[in-house]
Amino acid sequence: MTIGLDAPPEPAPVTGRRSGRRLTVVEAVTIVLGGIFALTLVYALVSLLVEIFADGAGSPLKPFADALTMTGTGKVFADTVLVVGISTICAAVIAVGFAWLNERTNARLGFIAAFLPLIPLLVPSLASTIGWVFLAADRAGVLNVLLRDWLSGLGLDADTGPLNVYSMPGMVFLYTLNIVPFIYLPVSAALARLDPSLDEASRVFGFGPVRTLFKVTIPSIRPAIAGGLLLGIGVGLATFSIGVIIGAGARIDVLAVRIYTLLTHGFPPRTGEAVALCTFLLLTVLIVSTVQRRVTAKGAHATIGGKGTGAAAVDLGWGKWVARAIMILFVALSSVVPLLGLIYISLRGYWQPTLSFAGLNLDSYVTVLVENRMTSGALRNSILLAVVGGLLTLVAATLIAIFVAQRGGRVSKWLDGLAKAPGGLSHLVLAIAILTAFSGPPFRFGTSLGILFLAFLVFYMPQAYVTASSAYAQISKELGEASLISGAGPFRTLARITLPLMLPGLVGGAIILFVLIMSEVTGSALLAGPRTPVVGFVMLDLWVNGTFSTIAALGVVMTLVSAAVAMLLLWVGRRSASLR
Repeated sequence: MTIGLDAPPEPAPVTGRRSGRRLTVVEAVTIVLGGIFALTLVYALVSLLVEIFADGAGSPLKPFADALTMTGTGKVFADTVLVVGISTICAAVIAVGFAWLNERTNARLGFIAAFLPLIPLLVPSLASTIGWVFLAADRAGVLNVLLRDWLSGLGLDADTGPLNVYSMPGMVFLYTLNIVPFIYLPVSAALARLDPSLDEASRVFGFGPVRTLFKVTIPSIRPAIAGGLLLGIGVGLATFSIGVIIGAGARIDVLAVRIYTLLTHGFPPRTGEAVALCTFLLLTVLIVSTVQRRVTAKGAHATIGGKGTGAAAVDLGWGKWVARAIMILFVALSSVVPLLGLIYISLRGYWQPTLSFAGLNLDSYVTVLVENRMTSGALRNSILLAVVGGLLTLVAATLIAIFVAQRGGRVSKWLDGLAKAPGGLSHLVLAIAILTAFSGPPFRFGTSLGILFLAFLVFYMPQAYVTASSAYAQISKELGEASLISGAGPFRTLARITLPLMLPGLVGGAIILFVLIMSEVTGSALLAGPRTPVVGFVMLDLWVNGTFSTIAALGVVMTLVSAAVAMLLLWVGRRSASLR
């Protein structure tokens, strides 16, 4: 097998897959990057499995039997399916609806409207959950105290409620808020680049806006919706912070928390059972991934050409004010309200159910940014990891996604499966695998930034890969083929044609990666250390120790940093889309 430099490849078949031709330099680099990622993942998992089964005690299937026969396992599976299933469906409806309103109707509020549904992503999941605990705890929540005082004036006395975040509806609500941005970003990017003539043709034939949405628009962006659903399910299954904080009080035990309990409660840790439970998550992700690939491969969706395509605004009449009110209400409930709770506790200095503005100060922020070396160092390390690690992960995922879509064959199938595989594994198990494989000889990474870079590459490859695949699926393959036939080399075609058209979708992936790495909790609890702290590691420690004002201030600072980066990236994406 040889590597071609500038010679144009043979014309591609109609399917867009060019199996059988020689590798280009770009594809060779992609295989090397994919191989490094695959070897890292496989080596870490094999090292963990060897560590578990090396003593030869019992059957290799014993951990699976033990995991399935543990007390409450059936309820754990049922609660996980219920919470993640309902939350993903609700999030999909909200995300697709908001994306359509912002990209295709006159209900949008300009740049701010496109940014609104992303705000829940900018408030770290752990911080947002704690904010809702401060506000809506059954007895001591600030909002509940205010509501009970108001109801008491109406003659309705109560000692608890009326809100209760420690409940199944509370968990579904928080999970939904957490998942919405992951579906919204790829769907919004696809709608922004979708040819509006499709919608216009539908309206010419007498279809109204709603019928056009369901009969034309949604089918045209099926790859983006399928990719968003896969991301949403993966995020829901891996979400740890909501389950560990809310689940205990609500008596709801999800798989992520059960795996965490098996690894951290008791000695020795029950790693075998934890890995066994992770295999069920992995099977779920692989099944959903197969469905997503079939949906994308059918090809019954619209593609993006080389000419810029502005959105055709649908006039909703008076309905635009209702739509705007719903979006603003969503933002208020999902982000502004818990963020205000965090700001209040951070300024108050302690958690007090009754609302009082006397004695507010900035001491907690001085502690976080200046006095406490652990929190200030964690912020610096997390920003560095989020920028560099997120960029490297997105570049590798984009190259792999393009290679898989163009080449086909056995290598592509293996790369596709391995890129999505970490989505079905708990970050705790992956962290233990990476720690087992790379902390000792011959690598001796220990608890360093190097092992954190490696871990975040593995953790978030699925999110980056699915986002890149969805962005590439919306591009007309004939553009790249025409560029190659006209004499442009593979690298020039990638840089001048493919990547610029993918950029709006990749911007969404960059935002996701930055925020997720900034706020990662579960893996950081094992891989970070006092010398290399990160925000997730520090926040979990602060929560365990009950340092509420400091964790609230740290959550506010994280939100401001994430919001600034997200707005900058969104501006870049919108500007690039308007220039095409």
